[in-house]
Amino acid sequence: MRRYTTFSFVLLSAFFVVLTVVPLYDTALWLPQLLVGALATVYCFFWERRPPAWLAVATIAGTSGLWSVSVALGVMSFAALFAALAVALPVSQLRRYRIAWSVAALGLLLAPVGLVAARQPGADLWPYVIAGFAAWFSAFGIFFLNRYTWNLYLQIDEARRMSAQLAVAQERYRFATDLHDIQGHTLHVIRLKTQLAARLMKRDPDIALAHLAEADELIGETLANTRSLAFGDRTVSLASELANAKELFAAAGIDWKQSGSVGIAGPHDELLGLVAREATTNILRHAQANAVIVTVAPGWLSIANDGSPASMGPLSGLARLAERFAAAGGTLTTSSDGGVFTTEARLR
Repeated sequence: MRRYTTFSFVLLSAFFVVLTVVPLYDTALWLPQLLVGALATVYCFFWERRPPAWLAVATIAGTSGLWSVSVALGVMSFAALFAALAVALPVSQLRRYRIAWSVAALGLLLAPVGLVAARQPGADLWPYVIAGFAAWFSAFGIFFLNRYTWNLYLQIDEARRMSAQLAVAQERYRFATDLHDIQGHTLHVIRLKTQLAARLMKRDPDIALAHLAEADELIGETLANTRSLAFGDRTVSLASELANAKELFAAAGIDWKQSGSVGIAGPHDELLGLVAREATTNILRHAQANAVIVTVAPGWLSIANDGSPASMGPLSGLARLAERFAAAGGTLTTSSDGGVFTTEARLR
C-alpha cells in the first residue's frame, strides 16, 4: 500500500512534468520547468514523512520562483500545480493550526498574481487567479484525502492485528475451559473413589480394589481426553455425560431420577453436555446430595439436587458456560431454594 501510494504520486507528478514541458519546448521556460518538475517529483517521495529541510526549501523556492516568472511573463503553464504541491505537502502533514497554514500557503501561491496586478493594473490576471485556486485545492485535496485514507488503512491493519491476538486469546480461554472441564471433573471423581477405597480397604477389600480399578480407568480416560483436546478431536455429548453422571452418583450413593430422553444430538449438544459435566462436578464437590433429578427436553436441560449448602460461593465453571450460552443465543441460570440447587440450561 505504501509503495502503491508513493509511486502514484511520483508518476502523477512526472506525467504533469512531461505534459508541461512539451508545449513549452520552443520557449525559454522549458528547461527550468523540467528541472523544477523533476525536483517536485523527487519531493513527492516524502508524502508520508517530512522531507529533508534542504529538499523542502529548494522545492518550495524553485516552484514558487517558476510560478512567479510564469505570471510575470504572462505564460500559462503547470507551474501553479508544482508550487501548490510544494506547499500543500507539508501543510497536509500538520495536525495543529492546519487551517491557518492553509490560508498562508494559498496567500503565498497568489502573491505573484497580486504583485503583477499592482504593477500592471489593467492586466487580465483572472486566469492566473483561477489557476492558483484550482492548483491549491487540487494539490491539498489529493494530499489530505490520501493521508486520511492512509490513516484509515493503518487503523484497519491495527484492528486486524488486534483481531488476530483476540482470536488467540479466545482459543487459549476455550482450551483452558475445556481442560478444566476434563481434569477438574475427573480428578475430583478419582479423589472420591480413592477415599472410598481407603475406607473400605479393611472392611471389604474387593470393593475397595474395584474402586481403585475404576479410578485407574478414569486416569486413562483423562489422559486420552487431554490428548484429544490437544489435537482438537475431542467431542462432548449430552447422552454420554448423563450416562457418566448416573454411574458416578450411583457409586457415591446418590439417587438418580431422569425424565425425558436425549434423542438425536442437536447443534448445541456439546454445550448441554458441558453443563451436565459441570453440574455433576459441583454436586460431588460442594453438596451433600441424596437425590438428583434430571429433566431433559429438546434444547433444554434441568439438573436439581438436594443437600445444597446454605451459603455457596460463585461457581466459576458455570459462569464461564453462561457466557458461551449467551453467545449461542441461550441462557444458563442457577437457583437455590430450601436446600435444593437447580441448574437450568435453555437454548432457542
